[in-house]
Formats: sequence, structure tokens, C-alpha cells
Amino acid sequence: MADENKEMDQDMTINVRNEKVEEQIKIYMKDKTAEHLNTLIESIRTRRILIPANMNEEKKPLPCLIDSPTKGKFLPIYTSREQVPREPQSDVLVNMPFLAANQMAASQGDKLSGIILNPFSDNLIFKRQLVERIEEVEKARNAAPKEKTMQMTPEQYLLFERKQFEFGYLPKRFFEQGKQMLEELCEQKEEYVDRFFEECYQQKRMYPYLPEDFSVMVMNISEELLIVRVDLPDRDMGYPSCWRVYFSWNDVTGRGRYFTVERTRDPKFNLLGEFGRDWKHIDHGQAPVEGAELQRIIDLIQENEHTS
Repeated sequence: MADENKEMDQDMTINVRNEKVEEQIKIYMKDKTAEHLNTLIESIRTRRILIPANMNEEKKPLPCLIDSPTKGKFLPIYTSREQVPREPQSDVLVNMPFLAANQMAASQGDKLSGIILNPFSDNLIFKRQLVERIEEVEKARNAAPKEKTMQMTPEQYLLFERKQFEFGYLPKRFFEQGKQMLEELCEQKEEYVDRFFEECYQQKRMYPYLPEDFSVMVMNISEELLIVRVDLPDRDMGYPSCWRVYFSWNDVTGRGRYFTVERTRDPKFNLLGEFGRDWKHIDHGQAPVEGAELQRIIDLIQENEHTS
């Protein structure tokens, strides 16, 4: 009788089910948007999952890793017992919270390339950068006071944060720090923009971008004039938001300018704008085609220098 109870207890331990999580995985695999990824993470963060493990000499379970010759080592995570393959068979299946598994993977640093959800069916990879970001957000969430429920839809919130960043935080830092900010931007490029944008996000869990979503081009126009172009993600855009922005810095005058190429309600009309130190928005009319934007901005800078 005792053996029967033991077998029943073990079966109960590994009888994990996550139907809603598995449904969200399929939705995200079909359409890999930031919104779907955030929904998936929110659905799995409070759930328990299974990890195959073998027992070491001290009778402690060691997770069985999946080793890809080209991509590195990954921690496999299964959302249900049915997802676990029969072969190769491990000594035990460890039932643990997803966040504990994510924390375990994040603590390995460069030793792990990330985690894989249901590797023999969905084969969804969370790269190490995302694993570490989930862990950072959870630490911040646990340390911060409880936040009020956000009344905006995810789409509205993404646009709200973009407007705050493109028309507020980014020019504000530039006009406060001047050339120092540009030097850091020129050195760190996409990493700088991504890190600063994430720092500005109020709901960090919803931050959807990675450094590769941005593009930074440094242009030394002359000995005294530096222009830096920053291309912003072309997804999650609304009205108004920026396709790209241009920073200019004149070493002779010690003056910086911040130009914006903005999306408008008319898909055929992009606006060339500018924000000054007084936070007034200047309308420079319709932006030229992308290849002519730089010359138009240089012309505006030179016109101002001649009239001032």
C-alpha cells in the first residue's frame, strides 16, 4: 500500500498542466509581436513547469541541458508532462515555478544561451538577454510598491511611451548634457539608445525592444559640425511618433539641435520637425524623401547660422 501511495504522489507531482500558456505560445509563434510576447510572459510567470534532471553523486538533481553546436546550451522547460519526450529518459522530472527556473538560467550568465519552451514541439527559445531581462523586471517588481492598474490598452501604452521618449526624454537629455551625451551615443550607439529607452519605461515588463531594433549613424559633416541619425523601430508606431531623429552639434557655436522625422495621419506625408531648448515644436513642413533628409537638415542649420 505504501508503494502505491508513493507512485500516486509522484504522479501528482509531475502532473503539470498549462493549457493557457501553451495556447499563448502558439499565438506568439504565429505572430511574434511585443504584445504577444508580453502576454505569454505574463501567463507563464505564475505557473509551475517541468525540467528533466539526472541525480548526481550527492543525490541532487542536475538539469539536463540541450546543447546546440551552433547556438549553445539551453535549459529545456516543459509546460506539461505530455510535452516531455519519452527518450532520452531522465532520472527525475523536477516540478518548479517558471520564475525559479528563469532565475536559475539567468544566474548561469554566459554558460547558458537561454531557455527553450517545449523543445520537441514548440521549440520556442528565450535568449539569455530576454531571460536576464525577465529576472531584472521581477526583482524590480518585488522591490517596488504596488502599481496602479494601467487603464490603457497595450497598443496605447506602447505609443504613449514612444511619444514620451521621442518628444520628451531624448531631447531633454540632449539639451541638458550637450556634447557629452552625443559622445556617449557615438561610442555605444544602439546599446545606448536601447538602455536609455528602457530606463525611461514606467512599466518595464512591457518594454518590447532590443538594441538591434535601433540603428545609429554618426556623420562628421565638417570639422565643426557633427550629425547623428537614430532610426527608431518601425513597429508599434502610431500618430504622432518618429521614424528617426537627428542630433546636430556645432563645436564652434557650442550649440545642439534636435530634428524629428514624424509620422502623420497621412501615410504619404512625413513631417520634418524640431524641438528647441524652450520645448517649442517647430514645423519645417513635409520631410523630403529619406535620401534627401540629411541635406535639408544641413541647409536648415546653415540658414540659421547665417541669420543669427
